[in-house]
Amino acid sequence: MKCENCDEREATVHYTEIEGSEKKEIHLCEECYRQKATPVQKVVDFAELLKGLLHGTLKEHGAAAQAICPMCGISLAEFRASGRFGCPNDYQVFQEAIRPLLEKIQHGARHVGSVPSRAGTELQRENELIRLRRALERAVQREEYEEAARLRDLIRTLAGNKDAPNGTV
Repeated sequence: MKCENCDEREATVHYTEIEGSEKKEIHLCEECYRQKATPVQKVVDFAELLKGLLHGTLKEHGAAAQAICPMCGISLAEFRASGRFGCPNDYQVFQEAIRPLLEKIQHGARHVGSVPSRAGTELQRENELIRLRRALERAVQREEYEEAARLRDLIRTLAGNKDAPNGTV
């Protein structure tokens, strides 16, 4: 494919420009791209991006549509308008309405997170200990004592408390 600008060289840069609802594909050679290209990087306002997603995603029905946060006083309509919650409690108050939005943004309603590479193995070990302790509690509640003992031993090994007395972790 030839460059759309000079019609001499092979087009090696391909991109799409979107203006309003119109979509246009551009094919340029590297030289014309360097001459014509303007800095594409634009600081994206996260609130504006979120506001755009909210318009089609939030369901304003049920109790969440009428709810107002008792902590900060924000309503679902105010959240839609600003794209920002007023406090952490809003995630619980508007849970029903924001679930589809969260699933769309982060591929699930529950944030799983990840460990930053610079955090190192210590943080990973601590997270694993927390996970194992929760599993141990569930095993004890279900009266699965063999599994609980296995988890207890894993916790001791991971925590480095091999000398801990029975019953303590």
